[in-house]
Amino acid sequence: MPFFKFENFNIHYIDEGEGTPLVLLPGNTASSAVHKSELEYFGQTFRVICPDYIGYGKSDRVKDLSIEFWWKNAQMIVQLLQQLNIQNAYCVGTSGGAIIGLNMAIIAPSVVKGVIADSFMGEFFVYEEIVKIVQSRQEISTEQIAFWSYAHGNDWHYVIQKDSEMLIASAKSAKSVFKGRLNEIQCPVLILGSMKDDLIPDIVQKLSDVAIQIPSSKVILYPKGNHPVMWSRMKDFRVDVDTFLNSLQR
Repeated sequence: MPFFKFENFNIHYIDEGEGTPLVLLPGNTASSAVHKSELEYFGQTFRVICPDYIGYGKSDRVKDLSIEFWWKNAQMIVQLLQQLNIQNAYCVGTSGGAIIGLNMAIIAPSVVKGVIADSFMGEFFVYEEIVKIVQSRQEISTEQIAFWSYAHGNDWHYVIQKDSEMLIASAKSAKSVFKGRLNEIQCPVLILGSMKDDLIPDIVQKLSDVAIQIPSSKVILYPKGNHPVMWSRMKDFRVDVDTFLNSLQR
């Protein structure tokens, strides 16, 4: 079980498969544990690195998650790639992982050669929408408990509480989760989302506002599907991602 040290914290990650490195980035409240299907699928073609974020999964817990969670974890993963001597990689991120992947492209343009960004909340978080998401976490279903427990272990409640507190603080700050630097992204970006996303209101506008700032971007919006399309439209997602990645390797 591989770990590496980042700011005195032990960070867990999965490293499977062979070929061009591909970083698989889970969404908020998820972890590498819930991506076995994606690890198996992409691992047929790529060397897949899937991290547990700071305070998540099998990584060390923290007192509080950074208000710049998506930037800090992007920095952490770039450092991980450096430690693994990986000089070129693709990123596939879903939900909060999509934000991290785009931030990685800003931080390490010479390393990140392409980003797939699936089902994320745009550049600026709307406070009322974040509050609604956090409140919905109080209505915990048996399925949700099973998911979070599998993702993080017996202390899943602590992880979700810290993530909720971080989301509220980030929304209150009203700052760009990309530090206003989307126009610095040099690699091609594929943005995916469902027009019927059950978590993200006005997703078409939110994703369009991001795409227009990225010099080389493409947006695919599916007419149906829940959050995220990585899982709700798995077949379509994989076909479109494969097509995009194949185009980058020609």
